[in-house]
Amino acid sequence: MLQETLGSSAYTFVACEDESKALETEWVDMEKTENDPNVMSFDCEAHLKTCKDLDVVSFPAIRLYHRDGRLDRYRGERKTRDMGLFLHRSFHPSVLDTDENTLGPMSLLDDVVIVSHAHPDDWPFFERFTALANRYRDRYTFLRSPSPNGGSHTASSLSCYNNLDDERHATTAIETVDALDAFVSLCAAPLIPELTRRNEARYTGSGKSILHFFAAGDAQKETFRHGMRDLAKKYAEFLHVAVTDVDDYPEMPKVMGLEAGAKTGLALENPNTGEVFPYPAGRSISPREVEAFLNEVIEGKVKSSKAGQANGRVHEEL
Repeated sequence: MLQETLGSSAYTFVACEDESKALETEWVDMEKTENDPNVMSFDCEAHLKTCKDLDVVSFPAIRLYHRDGRLDRYRGERKTRDMGLFLHRSFHPSVLDTDENTLGPMSLLDDVVIVSHAHPDDWPFFERFTALANRYRDRYTFLRSPSPNGGSHTASSLSCYNNLDDERHATTAIETVDALDAFVSLCAAPLIPELTRRNEARYTGSGKSILHFFAAGDAQKETFRHGMRDLAKKYAEFLHVAVTDVDDYPEMPKVMGLEAGAKTGLALENPNTGEVFPYPAGRSISPREVEAFLNEVIEGKVKSSKAGQANGRVHEEL
């Protein structure tokens, strides 16, 4: 079936799995959502040679095969929505042209949309932006727009839309070697990230305090993010608001002064001093109550402890 589809279809989006079926729930939702015969799963345990011929050596692997021989490896979150966005990005060029009339609706095409506003004669910037789009086309959408008002005296610039968090950024500082990549990182950074071992140091070393929300399950995380976005923006200058999956890091609520084994909860950490301020159990985790809690901490009304000390242990990294 897979070989047939690869040979006859313009594209084939396939999840190569083994008996663990780690992707099963999300991929079944993906197949239902897309309702596309070119979206399929393949059992590599039962067809090892086929997977070896396709250079699939570890599972699960998500690949987009094009009939012309091109191959795109999926590198994003293994969630239905993210995989669907990746597939639809593949249907358009790495850079789409827009103008003042179409920029508005086209800026909503994706979660993160990067826009170049190029001076008509700035070919080096045009080439650098095209190379940038080719590197990140699997993760974001890139638009090319004329310089504002078509002005020949206007410097080239970049702007972007993070539609998940309703944020926009712009810059004319595009001359250094890593400027474009740094701008993409800024645009794509989530307002309320999920902390993991891979990214924890970035946030604990920023000099800001961290408001930790502990959750079990994506629905709980997204509900928190949706409710706290305005608060996270208001306090972004000195505070990170972040989520942590308690199924992945079950020890963290206790380290942060919450009840051992808690499946949800909130705590404020100051990584500079090691102090933690546990959110009172039973108190509503609403924007108004959380902001009131932050003000109580600022006013010295909440007792702190050292991370992990309240439970006779030292702080462990995520």
